[in-house]
Amino acid sequence: MGGWALPSAAVAFWAGLLLWQARPPFVAGFPAWVWLALGIAGLIGAAIAAPGRRGPDPLHRIGLGSEERPAVAAVASGAPDPRRGPLAALLLMCVGLTLIGAGWGGVADLRREGALLARLAPARVEVVGTLKEDPSLGTYGWHAVFDAGRVSWSGGQAAVRESVWVGGDGDPPAAVRGDQLQIEGTLERPDDAEFAEALRRKGMAVALRADEVVQLGGSPNPLISATQVFRAFVGRSIQRIFPPREAGLLLGLVMGDDSQLDPATSRDFQATGLGHLLVVSGENVAMILAPVMALAVALGLARLGRFLLGLGTVVFFVVLTGAEPSVLRAGVMATLALIGIVLAKPRSTAVVLAGAVLVLLVLDPWLVWSIGFQLSVVATAGMVALATPLAGRFGRFLPKPVALAAGTTIAAQLGVTPLLLFHFHEVPGVTIAANLAAFPAVSPALLLGIAASVLGLAFQPLGMFVGLLARLPMRYLELVANVLAKAPVFHITTHGGIEVLVLGGALFVATALALRHGWRPRRPVVIAAAAVFPLFVWSTALTAGPPGGLTVRFFDVGQGDSALITTPAGATILVDGGPDEEQVATELAALGVKRLDVVVASHSHADHIVGLPNVLARIPVGVVLQPGCPDTGALQADLDAAIADEGLRVLNPRAGDAFVVADVRIDVLSPDRCWVNTESDANNDALVLRVTYGGDVVLLATEPEEPAQELLLQTGADLHADVLKVPHHGAATSVPEFFQAVDADVAVVSVGENDYGHPVPATLDAIAQTGAGIWRTDQHGTITVTFDANGPVVTAPR
Repeated sequence: MGGWALPSAAVAFWAGLLLWQARPPFVAGFPAWVWLALGIAGLIGAAIAAPGRRGPDPLHRIGLGSEERPAVAAVASGAPDPRRGPLAALLLMCVGLTLIGAGWGGVADLRREGALLARLAPARVEVVGTLKEDPSLGTYGWHAVFDAGRVSWSGGQAAVRESVWVGGDGDPPAAVRGDQLQIEGTLERPDDAEFAEALRRKGMAVALRADEVVQLGGSPNPLISATQVFRAFVGRSIQRIFPPREAGLLLGLVMGDDSQLDPATSRDFQATGLGHLLVVSGENVAMILAPVMALAVALGLARLGRFLLGLGTVVFFVVLTGAEPSVLRAGVMATLALIGIVLAKPRSTAVVLAGAVLVLLVLDPWLVWSIGFQLSVVATAGMVALATPLAGRFGRFLPKPVALAAGTTIAAQLGVTPLLLFHFHEVPGVTIAANLAAFPAVSPALLLGIAASVLGLAFQPLGMFVGLLARLPMRYLELVANVLAKAPVFHITTHGGIEVLVLGGALFVATALALRHGWRPRRPVVIAAAAVFPLFVWSTALTAGPPGGLTVRFFDVGQGDSALITTPAGATILVDGGPDEEQVATELAALGVKRLDVVVASHSHADHIVGLPNVLARIPVGVVLQPGCPDTGALQADLDAAIADEGLRVLNPRAGDAFVVADVRIDVLSPDRCWVNTESDANNDALVLRVTYGGDVVLLATEPEEPAQELLLQTGADLHADVLKVPHHGAATSVPEFFQAVDADVAVVSVGENDYGHPVPATLDAIAQTGAGIWRTDQHGTITVTFDANGPVVTAPR
């Protein structure tokens, strides 16, 4: 079976874990132990089928063989048993490990569901344990993952070893990962199916809603305690030596602490495919380990000494960075490689990678769902398969170091692209260029940054001097990300789906075969693949370019709003950005939008503006319109910071203002002022826009409630339109007279799953009485309205 055995075993075990989670009927119908037993039987069959040797050959049996003579030894060594074959053994091994993987996944599920905390829910408990990650502040409070060690409830107490998601209201506790906490709260099995599934994929069954958190101290583990001290001292040194933006970048690179990352920097790096540089990753292990091992060689340490120093460095770094999945993978790989060196039996990178994957999945089957782990593994696999052949080809016309860097970067990107398209639905076309440009600066930025922060602990002026040197590669990385974020380069986009993984994986395998073994697919196959591939990765952009008439796309963004207006003269206007940070930016990339003349932030609610900062970071914008009313909320502050970072012009229009963009006119109907003392001042402050193209009219009534609508009716504003964006997701905050005044042919309700009852039947009835056709994004998906000579035409995927 040779070098294929361990990589095949890792893939088979991974597939088995996924098979159990998919739960097809033929798997779910049997308990986990059945699949474990069948898998062991498969491995026994593989051992029996493995190539072997028959007994002594006839020369030996009659005493004529002598192993001292090479010619006779060659004959006497026996012959392979024709009844056994490597292919049959490999297939049996793969089947056996797939079944064992399914059984192991079943065992993990049984442990999760049978855990004590899961059985206690919904009891009120007191839990003592260790923070597994730093608490994060979200939209509705703080949250973290907590390793429980002891639990007490009204009926008793017990020692446990379980992880639980913990969250609470207000600010997060002043604690860091590794700290011992005592938490009082209520165990809950999530009602929300998506949240429950997210917990399940982390190996957790319940959440702990914390009412009281008491910090008991640091970690009792000496190693973890040492890393806590190191993090505290080095973190403070970094913040003293570097400006805030560079300090946040270095804290992420060195210690996996993304709490200080500058949002604008983060958006630029993500937009160029450099997001992996913002937080500690597997490649950081190599960057840290390489100089340490060089030092060990310079000191003349023996093989065992080098091994112990290297192993200690790897373990310390993994614990220091919070054992992120990608760092775990790299750490285990480094450990296996060091063991091979100390035993004088080095193994290929492919074998070491496969061994690391197997070890980690056995220890933690839930890693199979970790996107960070998946990307780390396939990036490394891409480099193993393609870096050398690509570098060899580039070496024909590039210097060797540049060729190696290019080959490594492109190989890793080819490996991760199918997964990125599957999970995140886009890959910036500028990614490879950005990574190649950033490559020379990453190691200097990291190593000089670490040196500056450590030296600053002993002698701050020396640390400041080295810090000045470290800023050069850091500023260069920021410049690369900032400049290329808005590069007018296409994005590869998809709507996800398993077919993306299958097609992308097939293309990767074909590329690897072609480069490594000289295999060439037949010309018809290449032509067919080239013709079909864009349909999967850029399908919506097939209709990119100016439309034949006024076109409005109401994006399906869930419970939120976002609409894109395009015209024959090329005007592009985006109204709101939805509640997801990435979705609208991805939708625009899929449509091939390279510039936005106007971006409208109708008001400061999350379901309208959360997605706008990423849009502003990726696409050049002419002007931003927003109400400009007093708002102390964090969301508006984030948007204002994003606008300032991009240096954009901002206008705060009022009723009566008008704008002409190419061939379209925008009339502002509301607000006439900033509202006070209403049920929702922010909603009544929302911009209401009447968009006119020739005789075609669209009214974007974003979120005004009764007071603002009644004022519009009283002032006699021209509300008539062919298409109406229904206010406030169809809530019970509109007056019927408003819909009668608009008298639209088409009414679009931008709405998603929600707890508010939107849209309410009374509002839908009031719209229906005007004769308008009602379209809903939750039922129809993204709704596209185009105008022709006969008026608005609606198309939708559902």
